[in-house]
Amino acid sequence: MSGIRKFKRAGGADKERRQTSVRGWLPLDEIRGYTAKAGDGRYSAFLRVVPVNLSLKSDNEKKRVVSALHEAVNGLKEPVQVFSSGRPIDLDGYIRHIGEKSAAETNPVKKRLLKEYLRYTSGLVSEGEAHERRFYFVLSRENEEATLAAAGELAGALRAAGLESHLCDAQEILNLLFCFFNPEKAALEKTGPPSKMLPAVYS
Repeated sequence: MSGIRKFKRAGGADKERRQTSVRGWLPLDEIRGYTAKAGDGRYSAFLRVVPVNLSLKSDNEKKRVVSALHEAVNGLKEPVQVFSSGRPIDLDGYIRHIGEKSAAETNPVKKRLLKEYLRYTSGLVSEGEAHERRFYFVLSRENEEATLAAAGELAGALRAAGLESHLCDAQEILNLLFCFFNPEKAALEKTGPPSKMLPAVYS
């Protein structure tokens, strides 16, 4: 069952155990492949969309992207959620690399530029501005096949609008959930592959 993670809800006659079980609070029953199954039996797929800097485009290009995106979303037969996730970035290793490169640089001009860039990067970290923002479309359907089909259709419409996107696999879904439930640890701790997170649950 590699790549499959089941979240088994607490059950049985032990009422106290049902009330205190952490698993009973989880909104998902299972993550596998490219979908997540919710407690109500519906499946969800996550499309991660690469943002576009509209300030670099002409007015006509901006209108084309916005219009194409409007058509793509408006053409969906069922509701879709737009989800934005901000997560801190651990730049300590990168800063050390720049510092070592600056110390070893012999060209005075390059050395000065590296030191200025090092101060700038260190300032971002000290001010808490080293963040990455990711954007997702979340689609939910009654069954897995319909969910994946709808996600593929939306991905094609986004490509037509000039937006790059990809369907999140089980590992990416776990990462997203980890960042959502543990935002303060997102930069320092990583999730492992689904088969390594917890022992497999066999029904």
